Parts: sequence; C-alpha cells; structure tokens
Amino acid sequence: MSLEFLIVSVVLALMPGTGVLFAISCGLSQGRSGAVWGAVAGAVGVIPHLIAAGLGLSALLVAHPQVYGGLRIAGGLYLLYLAGRSWAASRAMPEAQAVTASGLRIVLQGALINLLNPKLTLFFVALLPQFIPAEAAGSHGLIIAMGGVLVAETFAVFLIYGLLAAGLHHRLSDNPRIFQLCNESIAVLFAGLGIRVLAGSR
Repeated sequence: MSLEFLIVSVVLALMPGTGVLFAISCGLSQGRSGAVWGAVAGAVGVIPHLIAAGLGLSALLVAHPQVYGGLRIAGGLYLLYLAGRSWAASRAMPEAQAVTASGLRIVLQGALINLLNPKLTLFFVALLPQFIPAEAAGSHGLIIAMGGVLVAETFAVFLIYGLLAAGLHHRLSDNPRIFQLCNESIAVLFAGLGIRVLAGSR
C-alpha cells in the first residue's frame, strides 16, 4: 500500500461534504455521543461501496447511466429529506430539540448518506485502481485492505469533526436562539447539497 494512496485518501476524507456535515450536525445536536455515532455512521456507509468494488459491482453501476442516475436522485432526495428534518427541528421547542437520538438511528441516517453518494462509487471505480500495482491487478485482498484503511480514516476524520462540534453543544443548548440558527443553517446546507446532487451530472 503506497504512501500516495494514504495521502490522497486522507485528503478525500478531510474534504467537506455530506458526511462531514452530518458528523458536525450530530456533534452539535447530540454532543460527544452523537459525534461518536456520527463517525461510526460515516465509516459504515463506506463498507457497502467497498464490498461492491471487491465484487466488481461498482464498475457495472457506473457503466449503466440509468442505475447511476437513480442512485444520484435517491441521494439528492434523501439530503432534501434531512434538510426538512433539520428545519423542523429548528422550529421545535427547546425541550424537543434536546431529545437524544438513538445510536442506531444516527448510524442508519449517516450510513444512507454515504451509501447513496455516487461520488464514493466513482472513487472506488476510477481512483482506487490507480494505486493498485500492475502485478497485483485483480487482487481483491488488496482492494479490501485499501478500503479498510479508507473506512478507518473516515471514522477518525468524522470523529474529529464531530467532537469539535460537540464542544459547542452545551453552549448552544443554553441559548435556544443560536441553537435554532445552527439547525437552520444545517438545513440550508443539506438542501443546497441535495439540489446540487440532483442537478449534477456524472
């Protein structure tokens, strides 16, 4: 496994996107426990892409524009759904906002974000093979090992983002208006990303 792969994969994990936004929202709304579950969700969402790449399914998905487009539309609509939930949370009473979501619910929501992210599919199809030596071509073991590293990096990076956001949790909880503004901002960002995904092309 090359140093170049490690650097590129870390940079990709650090880049702000839907998963990072979700991890931050978990930390802001749920505190440290939410940050941990948000990071788990991000890592879990990468695993199906890893399995699909190992079985050769990702290449088939990209080769069929209709299926790829369906995945993109589903991902965009799900982001709009999360935007609606965040906006509704911003309108809720402070007591309702303080309700802690279960770890399972956070993992399912976050995993769906990554699962419905066609950019991850493209990463495993277009970018990952470039780091596989010619003599190791067709080695599912190497692909799985590299994917495992990506899963670990995703968890670590999302955890950092989430914990940084969690540091503001109690302060925001004591100021309902700022807490509301944060939820509104997250809703707008989710909506913007959802529209961008729906309007984007391959």
